[in-house]
Amino acid sequence: MNRNVHLPGRTWGRVEWYVLLLVLLGVAVRVAQWGSVPAGLNQDEAFAGYEAYSLLHYGVDSMGYRNPCYFVSWGSGMNVMESYLAIPAMMVLGCTVAALRLPQLLCACVSLPVFYLLLRRMFGTRVAVLGLGVLAISPWHIMLSRWGLESNLAPAFLLFGLYCFVLGVEKHGAWLVASAALYGLALYAYAITWAVVPLVLVLSVGCVLQGGRRLPWKWAVAAAVVLGLLALPLLLFLLVNRGILPEIRTPFLSVPRLLYMREGEFSPENLLKLESYQRFLEVFAGQNDNLPWNSTPEFGLYYPFSLPLMLLGGSALAGRAWAGWKARTFTWAGGVAVQTVAVTLVCLMLGELLNVNKGNSLHFLLLILLALGLDQVWSLCRNHPPVPGGVAAGYALAFAGFVCLYFGGWNEQIGGYFHAGLEQAVAYVKAQGFTDVCVDDQVTHAQILFFDQTPQPEYAATVEYANYPAAYLRVTRFGRYTFADPLSSLGEHQAYIAPAGEGEAFAAQGYAVEVFDGYAVAYLDTGA
Repeated sequence: MNRNVHLPGRTWGRVEWYVLLLVLLGVAVRVAQWGSVPAGLNQDEAFAGYEAYSLLHYGVDSMGYRNPCYFVSWGSGMNVMESYLAIPAMMVLGCTVAALRLPQLLCACVSLPVFYLLLRRMFGTRVAVLGLGVLAISPWHIMLSRWGLESNLAPAFLLFGLYCFVLGVEKHGAWLVASAALYGLALYAYAITWAVVPLVLVLSVGCVLQGGRRLPWKWAVAAAVVLGLLALPLLLFLLVNRGILPEIRTPFLSVPRLLYMREGEFSPENLLKLESYQRFLEVFAGQNDNLPWNSTPEFGLYYPFSLPLMLLGGSALAGRAWAGWKARTFTWAGGVAVQTVAVTLVCLMLGELLNVNKGNSLHFLLLILLALGLDQVWSLCRNHPPVPGGVAAGYALAFAGFVCLYFGGWNEQIGGYFHAGLEQAVAYVKAQGFTDVCVDDQVTHAQILFFDQTPQPEYAATVEYANYPAAYLRVTRFGRYTFADPLSSLGEHQAYIAPAGEGEAFAAQGYAVEVFDGYAVAYLDTGA
């Protein structure tokens, strides 16, 4: 029986069909119920969304900076890439949760075939198919792809940059320029990449040269210039926030001074602390940082039973790398090995603050180890087909269980953390024309700004703070909204946005109450 399908000019075999089906599976589980799962909106998502809305409609961010290289936002800053990428989506879809989450979705879906192509060039087709399979069903990557936390863009840009670097070494030097551009953009996705990118690039180039390969110097110089130009605004940002340069404002670019610089979160001193290693093992070996929006205890980041396979893959990688180094021959195993060690050190420097998001530079490298471990199982058990088949069945069952949990009970749980129902409550008070709205003080002002779509000039003119200046500003009032304890009584044009559980108390006092999932709007119904 012929297992190939002949198309004009091309023959598709089993491998191509496996790849297509795995990519389609991965895309399907990332697109399903897009914008509504996870329910509600995280506070950092909301601020990234409002910054995008403000830049799109008013040309400045929430603090009045034109095209900043870094947002002031909460007071101690926020990365800009998510907001800038969300602007085109908002132009088409409006200021919606779906538009805000679109950049993550697209980057995650593109990551699927890119990860396959990367592994195929590095380690061959079987490892590539296995790697694509574990990425497609990885709880970490599925959860990352479905909400708009700005730092979750970093893994995709690091992956794209690495793939173009491989092409630059293997095919044509022009790909080095593309790699530099993508690595440069990664710097705007998450501040941790400011340490990761130069470290990874220096080590990667060193491995290539140590192994006897040559880089085309003209393309390498061009790549260095591109990376330098992209990094320049952030270098200026560091100089401004160390007091060496004054704040920079131009019609095209702003380099703001933060109210507080969070430099203490990342320190080489953490490498000497036992707690750093304990936290690292909790996050990556235990696959859980106790933040429910990053992982579930039941399924972890890559499924708990993957750890032995990762260790097996790590030993295989180390063996290949050592053989290459002894022979002074360049291997991609060596390149991946040094990157894994380097990024692990960066994660350890975060100390006890490490979580799934802060360690997002390491996940793709660990998935490479997992793919290599699975490849070892396939090789060692070649004459015992039930073993690889059992492993595949185990992953299939775990994936099915994760999907049932994620789109079911987990989403109900996360709605409480992400304030599900708040969007509808804000829309209701706007539609009813209330001029004075008290908001439960557990809600952040960023969530109200995004859902209300408050004009930036109005926000800037009316905002009041409880703790200015601070690393995390607490807003007490802007526009029609006041963030405080419940009002003792509600007047004719007043409303109170409260947790749904408080609605009954207001109803008992004779107020009208509208309930929207986890939130209620209480008001005096003068038309009754």
